[in-house]
Amino acid sequence: MTDQHIHIEPIGFFHTNTKEKHRIPRQPDNDLGIHGYIQLHREHNFEQALQDLDSFSHIWIIFQFHQSHQWKPMVLPPRGKQKRGVFATRSPYRPNPIGLSVVSIVSIHGLCIEIAGTDLLDETPILDIKPYIPYADCISDANFGWLDTMEESHHIYNIGDNCFVKAQEIKEKEGVDIILHIKQLLRESPYPHPYRRIKKINEDMYELSIRTWRVMYTVLEQDESMIITIVSITH
Repeated sequence: MTDQHIHIEPIGFFHTNTKEKHRIPRQPDNDLGIHGYIQLHREHNFEQALQDLDSFSHIWIIFQFHQSHQWKPMVLPPRGKQKRGVFATRSPYRPNPIGLSVVSIVSIHGLCIEIAGTDLLDETPILDIKPYIPYADCISDANFGWLDTMEESHHIYNIGDNCFVKAQEIKEKEGVDIILHIKQLLRESPYPHPYRRIKKINEDMYELSIRTWRVMYTVLEQDESMIITIVSITH
C-alpha cells in the first residue's frame, strides 16, 4: 500500500493589516480586495523560482485556511439562506483546508511579492504560486451553478460629509480605511446574515459592527440597484 499522507510546507506567508475573519471579502475582488504582500522563505532558491513571474499581471495563490480547524459537509454561503454542499462553495470549512485565489501583482522585489485584490488574512500560509493564463483559465461560457438563481444587485453608496470626515479621522489615527471595509462587508448583501455583524434597528435602519465602530445605514431597493446611505459612523 502506498503512503496516503502528503507532506506540504508553506513557501512563505501573506502579510496585511487585516487580521479578523469578519473583515475580509468573501471572494477576491480587484476593487474591494485586500492589499498586502507575500514574503517567501529564504535559502530555498525561490529567487530563481520567481524569474519571469513579473511578466504576468495576475497569479493564482494556493494557500491554507489557517484559522479553520474543522470541516463541514454542508455550509451556509454568504449569499442566500440555504445550506449547500461544501464542494459547491468556496467555504474555508473543507476536508483539507486549502484555498485558491486569483490576485493581481503590484510589484516583485527580491522575495517579496506585493499583491492586490485578495481575500486573505494576515499570516496566511502560502503553499504555491502559479501564473494566471487567460486562454487556459478563463472559460467564457461557464455557468454560475446555483448562483445563477441568485438575484444580482448593483450597490450605490451615498456617504454624507460627516461620515467622510469621521472616516478620515479613523484613517489618520488608526490607519484603517473604514469606508473600504463597509463596502467589503456589504458587498454580498446589506441585510443581516450569520456571516455579517448586521442588526436591523427598525424598518429603515441597519447597524453594521466593525470592531468597536458602529455604522448606521439605510437601504433603498430601486430597479436592479440597492442604494445604501451611510448615516453615521460612531466609535
